This record gives sequence, C-alpha cells and structure tokens, in this order.
Amino acid sequence: MNSETGEVFLDLRGLEPPDPFVRSIEALQHLQAGQYLHLIHTRLPVMLFPELEPRGFVSDSCQDVQQLFHILVWQQTDKAASINAKNHLQLLKKS
Repeated sequence: MNSETGEVFLDLRGLEPPDPFVRSIEALQHLQAGQYLHLIHTRLPVMLFPELEPRGFVSDSCQDVQQLFHILVWQQTDKAASINAKNHLQLLKKS
C-alpha cells in the first residue's frame, strides 16, 4: 500500500477465474478510510462490477498502451479515496 496516496495495489495478471474475483472482494473488505483498490488485469473483471454497487463501492477504469486494464475501486462515500483514485486514473490515462 502507498500510504501517501491511499493506493492498495493488486496485480491479477496470470490468475485464473475465480481467483481475481475472490482476491478483489477480499481486498475490498480490508480497505480503510482514504484507501482505494488499484487492480491490474489483462481483461476487465466483468464478474466483479455487478458486486460493487450493492457493497457500497464505485469504480473507474482505463486500458494502457500494453493493453492492460487498470481498475480503481473505492467506497462510494469516501471523498478522500475518490479524489485520490480519480487523480491516479488521470495520470494513468496520460501515460
């Protein structure tokens, strides 16, 4: 975890289903105030997205030049995490 930005990083590349889903849900359960989860994966985690809103999370994502997906997830009510995640996503989109 990057204590300065609140980023909790989880690399899901190379994992077979359902491991990416399970690890993502486990990581989300441990997020603290100001933290967001940064997932990196070779594909969009379509099974994860419908599980976020009922649990109080929102997400945004982008794909980089190496065709990797960066998915950032944070608590809907956490303004600090939202700001940090959105700033991080802007940097990812520029690179």
